[in-house]
Amino acid sequence: AYDTDLVLPWVDRMVLSTNPFVERLTFFWHRHWANSREQVSPPQLMLQQNDLFRRYSDFGPNAGATFRDLAREVTVNPSMLRYLTGEYNVRGAPNENYARELMELFGLGVTDASGKPNYSENDVQQLAKALSGWQIDDKNPDDAKSYFTPDRWYNGPKIVFGKFGNYHADEAVDLVLGQPNHAAFIVTKLWSEFVAAPPDAATQQKLIATYTGGGMKLKPLLEQILTSRALFTSIAEPNLVKPPVVFAVGAMRALGVQITDTTVSDHLDQMGQVPYFPPTVAGWEGGLSWLNTNTALARFGFVAKLVSTQKIDDVLGETAGAAYDRAYAAVGRPWVAAGTEKAIRDYAGRAQSSSSKLRRERQLMLRSLILAGPDGQVM
Repeated sequence: AYDTDLVLPWVDRMVLSTNPFVERLTFFWHRHWANSREQVSPPQLMLQQNDLFRRYSDFGPNAGATFRDLAREVTVNPSMLRYLTGEYNVRGAPNENYARELMELFGLGVTDASGKPNYSENDVQQLAKALSGWQIDDKNPDDAKSYFTPDRWYNGPKIVFGKFGNYHADEAVDLVLGQPNHAAFIVTKLWSEFVAAPPDAATQQKLIATYTGGGMKLKPLLEQILTSRALFTSIAEPNLVKPPVVFAVGAMRALGVQITDTTVSDHLDQMGQVPYFPPTVAGWEGGLSWLNTNTALARFGFVAKLVSTQKIDDVLGETAGAAYDRAYAAVGRPWVAAGTEKAIRDYAGRAQSSSSKLRRERQLMLRSLILAGPDGQVM
């Protein structure tokens, strides 16, 4: 069973946020550094990690936020230590889980652009030794802390990426982020969150230069991504599939609906994405994998349920065209392709409208089709 006490407050925060970008980026970090409630207990550890991600997503109070600082904090964060069993990584019995994922999923990727491996098994083993010695104090779950125990740390020489030293956790993170492929890896990951087509070589180099030249600062990099012309090339025909959470939150914001029950968490489960419950440490696959027969029906069903709870006025004698226009305005005038609009208008013309009940049903279906039809699945 999903922990609705965790899920619903965060979704509600997304819906009510005056700056949706902060929650969108927080959700990106949650998927990038994926931890699951199924392996993390007590649940307060997940909430603390969520607050950590939000600090690195809100550039108002934290304009100088860097990926390096985020990576260092996440590495010894209680939720991550528990999820990837880092608390059991001790001298004499190294636990390689986090060391491997720090390179494979969080900081480098398995190979570079030419297919050359970014790290070796020896690098994993040696990095794990550097990351040893951390424990969790969660006697007070609301104020859980991680702490370093020198006697549990492998105090001795390590050779990582061919470099010799007696490394600690922060230095281990710096070694990974200092590798040649790191910048391209994280730049591409953040770009793909907002733009479907990969960046061309010139754009990628400019983004990498901004990132590395700025000391891994996140704000300048994201500003460059979000003001790139590439972001607007698909504005006339969006082509980035909305993840279920983005889809659900967007629909609720468009309709002005807030959370009053478990409808959204129930439907997110059916859509295949529940916050705090990623299927693996790699997060969710994303892209077109979001759309199959079952998940598409769940998306439409969610929107139809939201629309059905709203007050829909009956307009006596309302024409099919006027009914479409009213429905379109009611759901926030989203992007709708010309062909889709024609098909929905055709439906409006065929739908029965001889009674108040039938006109209300037509209006409900029009709003649902506009908001949850094929064009509602992309951004």
